[in-house]
Amino acid sequence: MILCEYGCNQESKYQFKNGKWCCSKNQSGCPGVRKRMSESNKGKNHPIFGTTRSEETKNKIREANKGKKRTKIQNQKMSKACSLTIIKIKEKYFFFSQIEEMRYNPDKPEEKEIQVHCKYNGCKNSKEKGGWFTPSRSQLGERIRHLESENGNGGSYFYCSEKCKEDCPLFNLQSDPLKETELPYTYQEKQIFNKEVLERQRKEDGYNFCEKCYSAKDLHVHHEKPVKTYPILSLDPDNGIVLCEKCHYKYGHKTGTECSTGNLANKIQLNCNLGSSI
Repeated sequence: MILCEYGCNQESKYQFKNGKWCCSKNQSGCPGVRKRMSESNKGKNHPIFGTTRSEETKNKIREANKGKKRTKIQNQKMSKACSLTIIKIKEKYFFFSQIEEMRYNPDKPEEKEIQVHCKYNGCKNSKEKGGWFTPSRSQLGERIRHLESENGNGGSYFYCSEKCKEDCPLFNLQSDPLKETELPYTYQEKQIFNKEVLERQRKEDGYNFCEKCYSAKDLHVHHEKPVKTYPILSLDPDNGIVLCEKCHYKYGHKTGTECSTGNLANKIQLNCNLGSSI
């Protein structure tokens, strides 16, 4: 029996690409890792929403508010004070606001309650079905962190329920962050990505076809935002389109296009130069 190498000493079941064994499919699922993260974050400020409260402080607040009832106006003021607005998010988190579509809950116009789409395309609250739901503060904060932070991996998708998480093939679909590889995904993860993009098109249109010339032969799945310049979107089906082999080359990788080798090299070099000048 091989024990988990991430600190929980439980029986390991999965081996990562870096050779280490873990009790969970994802390193963050290991109880030992979660415990260390919890201890290291005690007393620290939340990266999105500010200072966290200790249990002692929370208990004092509960005791002081026992028997008190807030009016509707007080509840609305508290809601506004505790939440970010769409304008503030767009000003501060540009990349997140480009990836995630947001709106205010039309049933609560005065409260400015932010709503988003559920990532599972089979859910009534998904973008594909024109649905919306209200995420928790922690959901919103984690999604922003995973898209905006240098240590983020593009995960923490919005799900409106635990069932949607279980049913969605994208949940926990992330390569081992400790392994440095040329591509930010494994072969198996790329196959799941391809399958998800094709299934979404079939559900909407009834069959698969090239989105440029409408041919149904020799179809490929192409990243609209190039993997080398947008690795964080490499496993996001919203970044995938279906092209035939001819259009894949013509619009995707031909010299002069956004995904051409020369163009990507220039972008990467420009980013390196900007980084070194800051």
